[in-house]
Amino acid sequence: MYNQKVLEIFKNPLNAGGLQGANGVAKVASEKYGDVVRIYLKVDENQVIENARFKAMGGVVTIVACNILCDLIKGKTLEEASAVTVEDIVEITGQLPDEKVGVLYTVFQAFKDAITDYYKRKEKEEAANK
Repeated sequence: MYNQKVLEIFKNPLNAGGLQGANGVAKVASEKYGDVVRIYLKVDENQVIENARFKAMGGVVTIVACNILCDLIKGKTLEEASAVTVEDIVEITGQLPDEKVGVLYTVFQAFKDAITDYYKRKEKEEAANK
């Protein structure tokens, strides 16, 4: 069902776990698929993602997609990272079962929400420093 690359990432997701000092965090639960994804971002003062990690309760595709997404966005500015797409993940994983592709959107929603959280935190911080 899954190719060797997908199974290898699933067995050893290097970006799994929380992230101390994260300044952008979001959790999204998919009612349709039952998956829960939490994305952690550590963004520097130049809006570059220094680190990205995840915690997820879900199947193979969810875990693999979270891990790949974290790899793809590290070292990119928020703007550059926002350009990463579901197709970029599929390009790395190869063909996924059609019924599993939908979970990728849960992963991306968590990522987008983490960026929103970063901006909200930054806005609060700036307001507090005035």
